[in-house]
Amino acid sequence: MQTSTIDTGRLKMRYQLSGPPDAPVVCLLHCLGADLNYWDPHMEAFSGLRVLRFDTRGHGHSDAPDGPYTLDMLAQDVVALCDVLDINKVHCCGVSLGGQIAQTFALNNPTRIASLTLVNTTCEYTQAQAHSWQERAESALRDGMQAMHEPLLQRWFTRAAAEQNIPGYRYMTAALSRFTATSFAAATAAMCELDTTSRLPEISVPAMVIATANDPGAPREVSEKMTRVIANCRLHWLEPAEHLASLEHPETFNNLMREFLSEHTSTDKK
Repeated sequence: MQTSTIDTGRLKMRYQLSGPPDAPVVCLLHCLGADLNYWDPHMEAFSGLRVLRFDTRGHGHSDAPDGPYTLDMLAQDVVALCDVLDINKVHCCGVSLGGQIAQTFALNNPTRIASLTLVNTTCEYTQAQAHSWQERAESALRDGMQAMHEPLLQRWFTRAAAEQNIPGYRYMTAALSRFTATSFAAATAAMCELDTTSRLPEISVPAMVIATANDPGAPREVSEKMTRVIANCRLHWLEPAEHLASLEHPETFNNLMREFLSEHTSTDKK
């Protein structure tokens, strides 16, 4: 599928908008270090829908202004892209960092969200977790992004996925090879400010959390907490997996998304 680049007035962003023009819009937000191609194995889940996916600021072929970034900034990038594409409301699905942006977008723009899916993400970091990300950013800036590749891949995939060199593992390996240390540091700065827990009860649209019980980046108890505090929310586990569970279990993930969206898009309009 062909991608395009558009100037939103904030930055130039690479995006792809596909599917029937009059169908409900699903907005997809990829994880740290990835780009819009993260969603390639999942596109069949959105058949019949209008799908917006893009490279987040600092990622892929979108502009990479100097950091640090904030979650409010990254969420406003989503708003600006939707505005220039004349999209008023979206079903939003985000993975990891993308899930943090999705939460922020939903909370800051409640009239523009139709449903919310949070995949292997969290609503808060402990001080120790934030410190660990700050240390990773400092290491990347000091030693180069290559120093982060293996530690990140070990956090993101099971040993079996690495040994079998599954498509998702190959994709993230290649994506990280293109990611810069400065963009990594800018994006992790946004992650370290994360704290949406107290505001999550404001979300009233249908929601779904897809999680992994032993996720090193999104602890089980936090996934369960998000499901409790968001009023209309369901929880599904993808296992065995580490952090990027959708890439380890694409068919199961696709089935979950297809079922959830078919339930909540039947009466939507763009």
